[in-house]
Formats: sequence, C-alpha cells, structure tokens
Amino acid sequence: MKVLKRSMVSVLALCFMITLVLAGCSGKNNNEPAASSSAAQSSAPASEVASESPSPTPEEPPAELTYYYIVFNMPTDQQAVEDAINEYIKPKINATIKLKPVIESGYKDKINTMLAANEAFDLLWTSNWGGGDYDNKVVKGALLPLDELIASTPALQSAIPQVAWDDTKVDGKIYAVPNMQIAAKAEGFAIQKRFVDKYNIDLDAIKTQADIEPVLKAIKEGEPDIIPIAKTANMFDFGRHYGYAPTGYKLGDPEYKIIDTIDKPEYRTFLDLMRKWYQAGYIYKDAPTIKDDQFNNLLLSGKVAVEWNTTMKPGGEVDDQKRFGGNEIVYKRISEPEFTGVRPTMTAISKTSKNPQAAIKFLELTATDPTLFNLLAFGIEGKHYTKIDDKTVKINQDGGYKEDLGWVFGNVLIGYLKEGQAADTWEVTKTLNETAKLPEVNGFNFNNEPYKTEGANVFAVGEQYGKALNSGAVDPEKVFPKYKDAVKKAGVDKQTEEMQKQLDEWLKAHGKK
Repeated sequence: MKVLKRSMVSVLALCFMITLVLAGCSGKNNNEPAASSSAAQSSAPASEVASESPSPTPEEPPAELTYYYIVFNMPTDQQAVEDAINEYIKPKINATIKLKPVIESGYKDKINTMLAANEAFDLLWTSNWGGGDYDNKVVKGALLPLDELIASTPALQSAIPQVAWDDTKVDGKIYAVPNMQIAAKAEGFAIQKRFVDKYNIDLDAIKTQADIEPVLKAIKEGEPDIIPIAKTANMFDFGRHYGYAPTGYKLGDPEYKIIDTIDKPEYRTFLDLMRKWYQAGYIYKDAPTIKDDQFNNLLLSGKVAVEWNTTMKPGGEVDDQKRFGGNEIVYKRISEPEFTGVRPTMTAISKTSKNPQAAIKFLELTATDPTLFNLLAFGIEGKHYTKIDDKTVKINQDGGYKEDLGWVFGNVLIGYLKEGQAADTWEVTKTLNETAKLPEVNGFNFNNEPYKTEGANVFAVGEQYGKALNSGAVDPEKVFPKYKDAVKKAGVDKQTEEMQKQLDEWLKAHGKK
C-alpha cells in the first residue's frame, strides 16, 4: 500500500508534445514563407530531400487494458460492444480495453486465482459483498492505492461526492472508484402487484418486518404454486430493525458498546419468527443453500411473490419487474433512507496493472462520459436498445446484450433511464444521496487485519450454522446453543474486542467519545 510513482509515459508524451511545438515554430509559424525554406530552394531531387528530412516521432502505441467484472448471465454479443467501446475511447485516452465478464458465482475464485499467480491485468469490480471481497483484497496488497492517480484526474475527482470517496478509504487511502448509484438506501418489501390487487393487501399496514406475515399467509393458502417469500440466506437484517447500528452497537448508546449477535436477546426472537415462517411454508425451502444465480433464476420464473429489498431505489420497480419474470412490482418501504455507502459496487485497479494511468483515465470516462457509460450499460443503439426519447431507452431482450448492469460499470446518474422509469429518477436519486441521514459513525470502516484469523473462523461458523438459523430451516432450540458455542470457540470475543478498540479510537479522534 505504497504511493504509486508517476509513469514515464507522461514524461515521454510531454517530450513528444514539445518536439511538435518546436517543429511548428520553425515551419508555418515562421515569418518567412514556407517556399523560402532550405528544402524548398534545394536543387536536389525530391526523393533526396525527403530522405534527408528527419523522420517523424512515432505515435505512442495505445495501452491495452483488461477489465474483469461480474455478470449473472453471459452476454452473447459481447464482442460487438467491446469493438464499439474501443472505437470510441482510443482517440480519447489512447487505450483499448478487453472486457472480461465473469459469472458472479465464480467471480471471487477467478480473481483470487489470478492474483495468486501474479497475473497482470488492470481493472476489477469489487465490493463489500459476495465475490467483491474489497477489504481482504486491500489487506493482501492486491489493489493499487489511487489517491495520486485520482488527483491527476480532476474530472473524476469532482464527479464523485467527497462522502463517497471517504467511504472507500482503508487506513486513510482510496483503493477503488465508486460506481455511483443510489447510496441512500431504505429497506422494505418488493411485492408482485397482482397479489396486492387479488388479496386487497393494505400496504399502509406493513410497518415492520413482522407485519408481512398476513400477506405471506394469504399467498400460501391461495397460491399453491407460488413461493410467498424468498431470498438468499440471511434474508433480513434483523439488527437494523431491532435498533442496532451496522457497526454492532445499540443506537443511542453513548458508549457505543459493540455486542455480538449471539448476545442480543432480540436475536432469539428473530430466530423464532423465522422458524415459524419456515415451518408454515412461507420461506423458500432451499433458502439456506441457494446461490445468487440460482435465486435470480427463481425470481425470473415469476413464482416468488415477495422479496425483502435492502435498496428501495427510485425507479427500482422497473428493474425488479424484469427480475420477477415481467410481473409488475410495488414497493413498501419500512425504514427511512440512510446513507449506507458506496462499497456495494466499486472498480479498482490491480496492483499488477501495467497501465494504471490509462486505467484511471478509463474510469474517469465511465464516471463523466454518458456515451461510454451507455455503451457499457446498454450496448449499441438500434441493436441492443432503441430510444423512446432523449433520456429513455427500451432494451431489446433478443439483442444479445440485455443484462442491464449499469450499477457495475460507472455512474448510472449520467446514463439513460429505462422504459417505465420516471423522468426525474436520477434527480431524485441525487437528492436522496445528498440529504439522507448519515450514520452516527459515518466514514468509519473496520480494518480486519488484526483479527483476520478470528474473522475467518467466525465466518465459517456462520456458514455452518447461521444461514440455516437465519432462514428458519433448523430448530433454534437445538441449533442455537451449538452456534453460540462454536462462535465463542472461533474467537468472536477477540474479534469484538479489536473492533471495539478501533471504533473507540475513531470516536475519540472525531470528538464523539
């Protein structure tokens, strides 16, 4: 995690520019007519004159960038999009790019294998969930610190709010560029509208997680072929709705004391509710083991009535309609928007990159240039989408590039809207990002290096017991004691102690304790 030295490429480019300027000063900008030059007055044959003239400085070859990112279904018309992107960016940044989409379920292993082999590549999607593995990659030295590079690209620096840059920092340094989207998130339920209408569901009556139970019951009894609610494991963020901050302390506690999950009495209440719902057939039976790609296919079948949604972004109903197999969706929010950060989707530069300056220029374009962003997100106009108006597009579902993953690539706020989204969607999104409530410890992120062994052990125990408990698939009376004992043995107390130490130091440094 050392500061990147400036590339000699910039120096060579500067020298080349100076050479051109000097040449220009001795040519057309000279006060004497061009015909009076020694070459023009020479009696030697033209071929000899040409051979005596200095050879022009060769143009610097374009950088060749490689970019790895997640997809949930592999696009079939990838090459056409890549060709169009390269035609567009080469004159702008003297670089071309090789797009390397990877199915999400295998992304983490793919990237880790490349990093272990010290394989040279440039850009990679990263996050605080799934295969993104941001903090671990920073700790392992796999990502390039970007502070100096960002300072050299002022358009990129100004395109992203400072609060977003701060959220990416680890030990005071930036290691990834946020892919700007909604960063002020609320939680609630995404529900198929056909069931809301059919069962006269009163959305105003749903104010907590538990309030969805009558809806699930009605769907279970009236729709034998429909799954009332489904999600991957750890369906609900129980802590947020029982008054705990994501950092682990009770909201309003002046001491900011971190309490591990297993010691929170509300956790057992939550587990009992999940068990009740699972046994009643409300929760998808394979919730503890289903993978993200499998879950997406399940949603696409249209057989899931309700999903717990942790984003509730403006215009998100349109995206979710596609995810729910084309069925119209309504949202019911049960929390107020809060700034939850930008770590769910970022792009980093690999420590093995041979072209970091070209890579940061490419990222600057993804954040500031609508043409490039729309190529990445939507593909080629007339082939992969058609324009409804200047701001809105209709995606061609048979065009071979329909993934609609703008949130993976750059800055959705400069891109097109999708058919059905309100014209002011991006303006509303920007306003929410700017006005949402900030967490009490906004800007604080744990450094897991001091407890990485214990953290890995605790995570493994969570995989063994936590997923099944949190989705109601096992009896908490029998399994919870085993979970509690295993977590203790895994070193959760040491982990919590170190987390508390880091939080206390941050609180004191910021005058909060």
